[in-house]
Amino acid sequence: MPPSAPAENVIALRLRDILARGADLSPEVMRFIDTTFSDPSAVELAAILGMDADSERDSLLELLFSPDEPVQLEIESLLATMGPVGLDEGRAVELLCRPALSAAFRLPGNRGVVNVAVTPRLARRFVRSLNINRPLPESLAAAIEPRLTGATRLRLRVSLRGSRFDFSPSKTEFLCLLIDQLDLADDAGWESWEFALELLAGVDPAADIRQALEERKKLLVKALHHSRQLREQLAAANIETLLSRGQRLTWIDEAAALRQLVCIDRICLAAFGRILHLEPCVSKETVSVSGLPDIDDFMHRLT
Repeated sequence: MPPSAPAENVIALRLRDILARGADLSPEVMRFIDTTFSDPSAVELAAILGMDADSERDSLLELLFSPDEPVQLEIESLLATMGPVGLDEGRAVELLCRPALSAAFRLPGNRGVVNVAVTPRLARRFVRSLNINRPLPESLAAAIEPRLTGATRLRLRVSLRGSRFDFSPSKTEFLCLLIDQLDLADDAGWESWEFALELLAGVDPAADIRQALEERKKLLVKALHHSRQLREQLAAANIETLLSRGQRLTWIDEAAALRQLVCIDRICLAAFGRILHLEPCVSKETVSVSGLPDIDDFMHRLT
């Protein structure tokens, strides 16, 4: 492919190579296959995939055509050279399907290989999962270059490209600060980065991010207090007694809640230079949590 070829052609050609060379099915996919279809052989699995539309078959096809991290990083290495311009997803899908192509999926333990025709629907799912039509803001791309190298740099770009929010000026500036200050090559730093992306997906473009972090911290403290209070009550009375009193029995993953609190502190240090300390009146408020509707959302997130 000559250097002047359209970007969609370059991406489609690389995707064709990836699908044609095949992939080893991951343990997660194999668990789904063996549990759902009773340990099929490659021949049996090919017959299942060739059947008419079926919810379980369709779920498996979605799994097979969901690019894993190595594929995402390989494609991102190309996208990183193409500048801050979104590509034509439809054009890439069209090129991926022409000429006809089959994707090879290898089962573990010498159980064989399954070849699946790359239909337009499956090609569209595969390409759409890569978010090639979503450009990164130039300021974010510029912040990444001097700070990170290799797979870590590509992984960060992939996470931004797949984020579930628009890059408003305030969010972009906040992310640039995190890129500059967090140690994203460290597991703890990466966990904080992922938490920040999840938080930004739930706030308005013009929202005060510092306030959103403070509110999340308050709710986490409330949720932890409720969980610990419930454990104390269970130590003194059985579940039936608490239910008869109208007690709400909702548990959270306390370890996950504590990790989120650590993430908030690390993020605040990186972006604002200090940890958010809750006011004394807020601490008093956390003593009584019964009936607070906002706790339910966090119980759901942390269970």
